Amino acid sequence: MSEEDDSDESEKSFETQKKNKWFKKFFEVIDTLNEEQIHDQTRPWHCPACQNGPGAIDWFNGLQSLVRHARTKGSRRVKLHREFATLLEHELGTTLLPPGEQFGKWEGLRGSTDREIVWPPMVIVMNTLLEQDNDDKWLGMGNEELLDYFHEYDAIKARHAYGPGGHRGMSVLIFESSAVGYMDAERLHKHFVGERTDREAWQAPSKRRFLPGGKRLLYGFLANKEDMEIFNKHHPGKSCLKYDMRSYNEMVVVGMKQMSLDNQRLNHMKNRVVKTEKHSKVVEESLGVITQKCRETSEENKVLMRRIKEKHLEHEEEMSSQEKFFDDQIENLYKAMEEKESEYEKRLQEERAKARQYDVDSGTTENRRLRKEEVQHFIDCQAKGVEEFMSKRDELIKAHEKKKVQLKREYMEKEVELEKELDAALTFLMEKHEPDTFKASSSSS
Repeated sequence: MSEEDDSDESEKSFETQKKNKWFKKFFEVIDTLNEEQIHDQTRPWHCPACQNGPGAIDWFNGLQSLVRHARTKGSRRVKLHREFATLLEHELGTTLLPPGEQFGKWEGLRGSTDREIVWPPMVIVMNTLLEQDNDDKWLGMGNEELLDYFHEYDAIKARHAYGPGGHRGMSVLIFESSAVGYMDAERLHKHFVGERTDREAWQAPSKRRFLPGGKRLLYGFLANKEDMEIFNKHHPGKSCLKYDMRSYNEMVVVGMKQMSLDNQRLNHMKNRVVKTEKHSKVVEESLGVITQKCRETSEENKVLMRRIKEKHLEHEEEMSSQEKFFDDQIENLYKAMEEKESEYEKRLQEERAKARQYDVDSGTTENRRLRKEEVQHFIDCQAKGVEEFMSKRDELIKAHEKKKVQLKREYMEKEVELEKELDAALTFLMEKHEPDTFKASSSSS
């Protein structure tokens, strides 16, 4: 049987043992807990192997304490306790082990990956000589020329080693003092390794200094402390190229982790910005729709108000026309009444004149007296009739004015009631068509 088959059988055996009447309820509780709750060292537990026994009421804080109890139980139900400890360790793994406690089944990496590196990062470039001058002093590559040759690697400075004989054929590219700078330097170093022009090739006795055609072949490698001491051999004091020996983990590994963390934060911020922009776009679009609706509503209101004003003017003109029509009728009635009164008064005057012109001086004295009394009686009766007419006329005019006042009051009351009906109808219409409240969607947070 293969190792994989043994493992499957073992898993089945463990699952069967977990369903044992002693452990079933305990593992059912374990299955309901999350990782944090399982590893909570303050959570109290009863030992299922001690149930209905002397230790059934004992509490164990954390599963580590419970495993230790099951592993070291030495008197009652020893086999059952050992079986429970094995099941619990298998179910939850070795994370239950307290610091320092091991079973000696595995061994991790030995040693440390840390090392000392030159800081700021530098790459030594060898064979940078050119030719000798008239004084037999060696000339070599210049700073800008060296930087141009390796411009793809973003070195920030170049320096060359000089001695009594001039240029020593040893140059250095200096990179940024950061994890990125070190990665650029290491990338150049690996390029030299790939071209087989690295440190090992340079130190080989049979190395090639020239290519066919006479061009010098450049070699390069990451600088170490010994390289820097050789470079500074003839550069005492202030002319010495400054450097430090620093921890690789501290300067590069930690820096790369920080960069990764910063990138994660940057991505998180970018995602938040994208969500915010999307939300802003939704709000902007919603606001645009609302603004357009408000603009349309405003235009519709303006049109409505213009129509209402036009209707109002038409109504006023019609009312004015009707008022003029009725005023003209009333005015005609007034004129007719004035003419009737004038005619009435004229007739009175004529009748009174007739009476006064009646011959009362002829005839006997008695006849004259009787005629005078008759005329006077006629005049007195006429005066009394006129007085009674004027009194009744005043009463009619007063009653008429009173009726007019009452009629105007009733008209004004009906007009006020009509305006109230219009106000109530408009209020109901505005409540029915009240604009919706704008609510921005919560698509991001």
